[in-house]
Amino acid sequence: LATALVAGGYPSFYVTSFEPVSILKGTTRFGGTNLFTRILLGGQFIISLLAIIMGVAFLRNGQYQRDYDLGFTTKGVIAAWVNNENGYNTYRDALSSNTDIEVLAGTKHHIANAFFNDPVKHEGIEREVDIMEVGDQYLEAMDVKLLSGRAFQKDSETDKKESVLVTEELVRKFGWADDPIGKRLVWNDTVSLYVIGVVRNIYARALWQPIEPMMMRYVGPDKYQQVIVRTSAANVSKVNAFMEKKWKEIFPNTMYNGQMIESELQETNEINANVVTMFGFLGFFATLMTAIGVYTLVSLNIVRRMKEIGVRKVLGASVLSIAGVINKQFLIILLIAMVIGSGLGLYTANMLMSSIWTYYLTAGLLVILFSVALLGVLALTAAGFKSIRTAAMNPTNTLRDE
Repeated sequence: LATALVAGGYPSFYVTSFEPVSILKGTTRFGGTNLFTRILLGGQFIISLLAIIMGVAFLRNGQYQRDYDLGFTTKGVIAAWVNNENGYNTYRDALSSNTDIEVLAGTKHHIANAFFNDPVKHEGIEREVDIMEVGDQYLEAMDVKLLSGRAFQKDSETDKKESVLVTEELVRKFGWADDPIGKRLVWNDTVSLYVIGVVRNIYARALWQPIEPMMMRYVGPDKYQQVIVRTSAANVSKVNAFMEKKWKEIFPNTMYNGQMIESELQETNEINANVVTMFGFLGFFATLMTAIGVYTLVSLNIVRRMKEIGVRKVLGASVLSIAGVINKQFLIILLIAMVIGSGLGLYTANMLMSSIWTYYLTAGLLVILFSVALLGVLALTAAGFKSIRTAAMNPTNTLRDE
């Protein structure tokens, strides 16, 4: 509302200040070069550059968020909840005949929807740790990479009792400079667990929050609560339909609850997309308004200097030199605005992104150079088009004494 009042009020007061007699005589001067006009023009450039920088930074960051390696596969995985071991075994056997299924696993917890956080100790040092209890082939199904040590051995009672896999972040949090294999962790003050392998970091909370250290315990089918299926991205819909069909045959009284991992992560992806779209539109709108604003302001400047342009043309000045004279002050304001807008835009873009994401692509020199170049080309094109067109006009039209 305030913007509308200022935007509409200033031209109204400005126009009503004109003397009708002066307008009819043609002696009224339009497009003055007062300080307020120059401040408005510079402010427009600064705000436009600020919006363009944020638009470019968020568009780049949107791609960065989509491509960021979360430590597990984000495509082609389907999870279905089962009630007990018998339900798991029956459903697994029914699914195993489908050749489109690449990996079939069982688990109690799942990265996309279930894990818990508890304190874990090592030699008196306590850290809050995300804990997952997983079953056979879960690492393969989720494409979790083992960096060192070994994975769980199928049906190993020792692994069920005392073995854990830990992430790189857990190793870092406990400050293990040497080989972590064999390190002892204490959970619930009584349960001793020993590290048998280190896996790649897992961003279970996407990129909104700092990554938490994680450890994985091994459980058998008696603890399984979910069936995890991995297939290719191209076959995921077909496999999901197959899973639903088999579910209705085996559990006719229970609604199918299978969820594709894309759906589990949909909220995160939608929020990221909405944020990027909003700032992308802001950048586009800023570039459009810059072009319109520059064209209008240059036009006002030309109206004020029409007779001067005509005289210069008669005296033999070239079209380019006349365009330079018309836009000299405009170029100085543009350069000053670029310096101020670049610093302000860089600070604002990084501040906003840090308030949204923990992990993001910092706006830097490349973003600044691209945004400044875009604003410069746009402004110079709009100003140059109007200036050159005016400079090429017949001077007799502007020098005629009315």
